[in-house]
Amino acid sequence: MNLRILSHQQRLDSLYAKVALVTTPQEQMEWSKYLCVLTAGYIEESLRVLILEHAKNNSSTKIQRFIEKEISYVTNCKTERILEVLNKFDPKWSTTFESEINNNSPIDKEIKDSIDSIVSNRHLIAHGKSVGMTYTTIKRYYGYCKIAIQILENTVM
Repeated sequence: MNLRILSHQQRLDSLYAKVALVTTPQEQMEWSKYLCVLTAGYIEESLRVLILEHAKNNSSTKIQRFIEKEISYVTNCKTERILEVLNKFDPKWSTTFESEINNNSPIDKEIKDSIDSIVSNRHLIAHGKSVGMTYTTIKRYYGYCKIAIQILENTVM
């Protein structure tokens, strides 16, 4: 796994483990909102890192600089947005990623739905809306996101 993504994932894993030890349900729910925001960032940053790594390995310095500037604007990484970005680089990446997240979902579209729920809830949290994000739910979503990031890395690299 890419070292930057692995480092990010290890920090998140550590925080998830700490939040699991929180005994007050209300406090754990508040921490779960924070985990949701961080997990959404993990998705976005992983996409950026992998695209930039691919560019560094396969493109001129000028192209790398262009991609770095363009990819910095990629946000709101629901599954459709990820597919859109991948398709701009290589339509095969998009179809492969979509196929693999579907094939690796234990329940129909569970990986896609987890990614989309994290991003949607992140927006609600950021705008001060009420969300019923439990630790169990966000931990499950995070597990599926880790699978998606591995699929993304296998697709792009």
